Amino acid sequence: MNKKDLADIRKEFKLGSYMMPIKEVYSVYLKKDNGEIITKELNYFEMMDIEKKELYLENFKKVLTGTIDTKVFELDFKMNVIDEVNQEEGTQSVLYNALTSGNNIVEYADKIVDKIAKHYSYETDVVINFVRAEYYKGNKKRSEEADEAIDDYVQAIEFVLCSVNKVDVPKKVLKFDYSEMTFKPTSALDITVNLNSPLDGFMFPSFSNDYVDVNKLIYYSSKAKQMNFTFVEDVLDCGVKPTAVEEKESFNAILNTVVGDKIKPETMHEIYEKINEKLEDAEEDDEEPTVDIKEVQSILEDSGIENPEVVKSAFEQVCGGDYDFKVKNIVPDFGSKSIKIENEATSIIINPNELSGIRQVIDKNGKKYIMIELRDDVEINGFKLETEEFELI
Repeated sequence: MNKKDLADIRKEFKLGSYMMPIKEVYSVYLKKDNGEIITKELNYFEMMDIEKKELYLENFKKVLTGTIDTKVFELDFKMNVIDEVNQEEGTQSVLYNALTSGNNIVEYADKIVDKIAKHYSYETDVVINFVRAEYYKGNKKRSEEADEAIDDYVQAIEFVLCSVNKVDVPKKVLKFDYSEMTFKPTSALDITVNLNSPLDGFMFPSFSNDYVDVNKLIYYSSKAKQMNFTFVEDVLDCGVKPTAVEEKESFNAILNTVVGDKIKPETMHEIYEKINEKLEDAEEDDEEPTVDIKEVQSILEDSGIENPEVVKSAFEQVCGGDYDFKVKNIVPDFGSKSIKIENEATSIIINPNELSGIRQVIDKNGKKYIMIELRDDVEINGFKLETEEFELI
């Protein structure tokens, strides 16, 4: 699933959406202390009042909101086998049966809730919301001359979406009770469910283009660049994958091993530019461009760094072997100022295209300078700097 897929389905979480009819919403209140279920509630979405619908829609939309590989992750299920020790059915099987059995969601959602209770990782009580819905996704471009209706060009995708939400106990305050026209202190029973910031969430199955993938799901994390490992591994039965930041750090570690801790700016520019070409070539496709060990070797060789054995060794050391890096995670954004030049006293941000015009130089007295080729005058606090002639000797 890519950014466009996420944006398209997220837009349909609205009242009266023709492209995404929602069938059921099921909510379970789970106690932190003992994993006890306080209450359960199954609602047929069309029978709910408008205000309640809007609250749920905003909650479910949050689960699909965020940067891919930073807050939203496409994860693979582990091998779908029954846990012989605990006699637990795999989560993939539970979710697949929830969509194909023809029954309501309760029986299958309760199995997920049981897993959450068994592997509880939250500091408060939680309310777990499930929704079963259908999403009509356009699966090919329609010809203007075609006589077929638009419905002939959509794919119906059934899905289950889940959000785990914190229960908040408000501080003691004085409230006004309109029914009795009196002032009263709030009670410990006046709890609220924080639907604006889910703690965890997921959608099953994943999809992209015309392809639905029941071997993957979409996981949402409330904390950027972090996953709830307990939820991912023990509840969802999925393998943990690196975040965008971790992929970038791993790739930089490989470059550092191959190139050393010093590099010329033009060499860095050439490496980034060649990798970024894959991103530009894939703009019209929906596939996520990646680079593996052979492609990295080729790019480094084209940039004047011929050391294939060291590249292989670096991949082994950092990634445990060959690895497909997502291009968007390892190169700076060429459309913005995304390269930071810094030391203890200075921090400058430039566009990656300007890297080849950067130099670190030293004069005869051993003083170091940073030289940046300029197209325009530099401004500091609204003042243009005077241009001076300067020669390093």
